[in-house]
Amino acid sequence: MRYGFHGLSYQAIAERLPAVLGPLAQGRVIVAHLGNGSSLCALAAGKSVATTMGFTALDGLVMGTRSGAIDPGVVLYLLEQKGYSPRQVGDLLYKESGLLGVSGVSNDMRSLLASAEPAAAEAVDLFVHRILREVGSLMMALGGLDAIVFTAGIGENAAPIRARVMAGLEFLGARLDPAANGGHGPRITRADSAIAGFVVPTDEEGVITRETLGLLP
Repeated sequence: MRYGFHGLSYQAIAERLPAVLGPLAQGRVIVAHLGNGSSLCALAAGKSVATTMGFTALDGLVMGTRSGAIDPGVVLYLLEQKGYSPRQVGDLLYKESGLLGVSGVSNDMRSLLASAEPAAAEAVDLFVHRILREVGSLMMALGGLDAIVFTAGIGENAAPIRARVMAGLEFLGARLDPAANGGHGPRITRADSAIAGFVVPTDEEGVITRETLGLLP
């Protein structure tokens, strides 16, 4: 069992899947919450079976300023060999790593996609690479993949990132519809695509509101 994060977002998406995906909502779905904080969640018949985050929000994908998954030995090295304090390590991993740390330019995907700096392109490459690696892991947990859903700031708005992720799944029969992707969906794959791709806006605030109202007398 993993604690995970972005639960509000995944609840919002899971509730909307039947209306958007139809019968596919009862299949094997990976939801990609891509933003300044990023994670993936594997849903089987609408229920979470695996997620990329764990005890903290540092694990898994490369994020805006968070490192994502790294060798634990890096932390030991920083403490023992470089003389970092625990607070300095925490600041580095949470606030100075990820897209910002790799690019040295920005933690904003819009800025990175528009930048001519090689390090900005490297950060984008790493972001997509890590997504695809984790998609492979979650596919094994699901026993296959019927659909992938993009959500949150990058997932909903960065068509080039969605295109690159879907291109990485072409060997599995994924077929992007460039026009639909450019229009931000909701469906962004062709009818003959073996893996359906969708863009579904998240609504974390709506989930908070409903859950709060449910607790009121």
